[in-house]
Amino acid sequence: MIPDYILRESSRAKHVRLRVTPSEGLVVVVPRGFDRARIPGLLEEKKEWIDRALETVAARGESMPPADRRPEDIALRAIGQKWRVDWVRAPIDGVELSDRDIGVLRVRGAIDDAAAWRTALRKWVVARGREYLIPWLTACAEELGVPIERVSVRCQKTRWGSYSTKGTVSLNAQLLFLPRPLVRYVLIHELCHATQPNHSAAFWQLLGRYEPDALRLRAELKAAGSYVPTWLRFSGRRPKT
Repeated sequence: MIPDYILRESSRAKHVRLRVTPSEGLVVVVPRGFDRARIPGLLEEKKEWIDRALETVAARGESMPPADRRPEDIALRAIGQKWRVDWVRAPIDGVELSDRDIGVLRVRGAIDDAAAWRTALRKWVVARGREYLIPWLTACAEELGVPIERVSVRCQKTRWGSYSTKGTVSLNAQLLFLPRPLVRYVLIHELCHATQPNHSAAFWQLLGRYEPDALRLRAELKAAGSYVPTWLRFSGRRPKT
């Protein structure tokens, strides 16, 4: 199994570069415009090197970045927002969040309690998901002429989204961290299941009618879990559609 990694795009890079550091773990640097769908295969080819590098760091007593490392900012690529996170220690139980200042998320309270602030940030991300993903899905549903009865937004561990036969669409709030084309692909994908409930040839034909670039986006989505910060990923598995 390939470990979690940080993906960086560089205009100076001519080839894919891998490095392992104590502060960041496995870092993958790709040239600008690189096909991200190729990354899992490249990492699989370099798996032995990656394993050795991780073991070397561990042998030196250097730890990988923990999931409870407090983030300095939160980038919601799907909606073009970047929030600076201000951490304020205060003698209260748990933590309180405030986002009244545009672009600034204030976390106040027991900020050394990773479980508390991770839960609070998770709820905040879900709230943003309900605010932005539901209207977006509704607009896509109108475009396709698909009726939806209910929309659920949660932080799911294994799926970007799903569609039930009762007309309920479930979306993963972590979609907010993905680029807009990938999010639209997921929304259209799930709505197409209203007509084609499985992944038959007819389904892919229908999806291609509304998203001509579906094949490339489908492949790119396989590596999209790297966009989601470690503190939000409660499971090591990457979501799928």
